[in-house]
Amino acid sequence: MPEFQQIMKRYFLRWSVAALTVVALSHVGQAEAKALRVALPPKPAMQAVQAEVIVLGKISEIEKDTVEATPYKGAPKEQKVAYKIAVLKIEDPLIGARGLTQIRIGFQAEAAVPAAPVLNNNQQPQIAIARRPIRPGFGPVALTAGMEGVFLLTPHHDGDFYVAVNNGAPLLKKDDNYAKELETIKKIAGAIDDPILALKSKDKADRALAAQSILTRYRGRPINGKVVEEDLPAEENKLLVDAVAELPWTPEGNDYTKPSRSVLWNFLQPEKLGFKQPVFKQPVPGAPAPDFNKQWEEATNEFLKANADKIKIKKLVAAK
Repeated sequence: MPEFQQIMKRYFLRWSVAALTVVALSHVGQAEAKALRVALPPKPAMQAVQAEVIVLGKISEIEKDTVEATPYKGAPKEQKVAYKIAVLKIEDPLIGARGLTQIRIGFQAEAAVPAAPVLNNNQQPQIAIARRPIRPGFGPVALTAGMEGVFLLTPHHDGDFYVAVNNGAPLLKKDDNYAKELETIKKIAGAIDDPILALKSKDKADRALAAQSILTRYRGRPINGKVVEEDLPAEENKLLVDAVAELPWTPEGNDYTKPSRSVLWNFLQPEKLGFKQPVFKQPVPGAPAPDFNKQWEEATNEFLKANADKIKIKKLVAAK
């Protein structure tokens, strides 16, 4: 394994980003799949990158009758499960629901409500014996009347309702980091809604977040069924390349949930223009260890200077 890949593997483990791999990667190349493991911000921002609909609102009721539908696309027709339907009153439709006042969200009838931590006498969290909390993204999450916050949704593949992206729980107003998470989600929604405006932001950090969100959505977003590649508008393509070019190779503090060129590099498909990763020499005993990240930064800087106007980013879309 090349030295850089070994280093990146250690980074992946060290910063606990393995949870991000729950996204389906069946239509992403091997190199892009490795980058996608760290290219997304943590949930719920990760959900926002993939969502068709992002809305602020409150669950007004749970419908009495359940609806039967297959649990995933491609499941046998007879393999249906019961879904409960939550009615969400929309307060602010960020993307995908403008003009609507409410939306129906389905969740599997057997889903569990995320459990709050149980506190002992010292007000410290302890393990709940009676029920095991459901971790968002690892099993269906139930909704209840009165839930209020941000809901990140995608249409159910054959039902007349929406479902939470990646089985995730909504971002609730009562959550500790609600305001901070909401600010990030709004920026991601803005980038999805108007990529060019977001990529022209005067704030470098906002441009970086926009580039990360857009590229991950275009190249790493799971799509059921066959996909084709679609060209981007020339201005958007240039702004994306420029945004990647101004990123450092290694993110600040080696926090790979933050935008960096290293985690977005393969989304540019540089190998199509002949890019080859740096050749690393074996460390010399007693000598300082080679700075592989510096060599990657120099190699990608040189490549971008020579090829920025030739890079054509392709967007993955469902085949018709």
